[in-house]
Amino acid sequence: MSILRKKRRADAEETDLDMVPIMNMFLVLIPFLLMSAGFFQLKAINTSVPVLSENEQSAETEIKKNIKLTVVVEIAAQQIEVTVLSEGLDEEGIKGLEKKIDRSGNDEQAMRTLADCLEKIKAGFPASDTVIIIPEENVVYDTIIQTMDIARYDHENPLFPKVVLSGKVG
Repeated sequence: MSILRKKRRADAEETDLDMVPIMNMFLVLIPFLLMSAGFFQLKAINTSVPVLSENEQSAETEIKKNIKLTVVVEIAAQQIEVTVLSEGLDEEGIKGLEKKIDRSGNDEQAMRTLADCLEKIKAGFPASDTVIIIPEENVVYDTIIQTMDIARYDHENPLFPKVVLSGKVG
């Protein structure tokens, strides 16, 4: 039995695979597959479709939602002046948002009026997120803090998260 085992091992060791026919087949098959493959290019044309709107006001409100305003609140001893800066809004629209609030009487009433004014601006232009507060030198610190708090939140409603405190230039 040992002679048969030796003979089998010798046959197994001598067997060598001939890869040339397989390589020749792939050499012919690959160009054939490449020639038969269909190559195409997709092209796209960017277009916009008209949007049906119920009336002109809905289109105008959509435009206003995307306009960002910067609200400037100037605090003086006798009044608070609210102005608006914007690149996408005309002068008539800006003048409609500006307001002067009298502080000579009740300061709480002036702050309430300021809050209402800021809420109105935020409701009309929800993309707006910046308020610049410019106090005069004689304004009390507590008034500045109250103004900053009103600009950020009013009755748990977030208004303008970015509040910047600045000095008067010029």
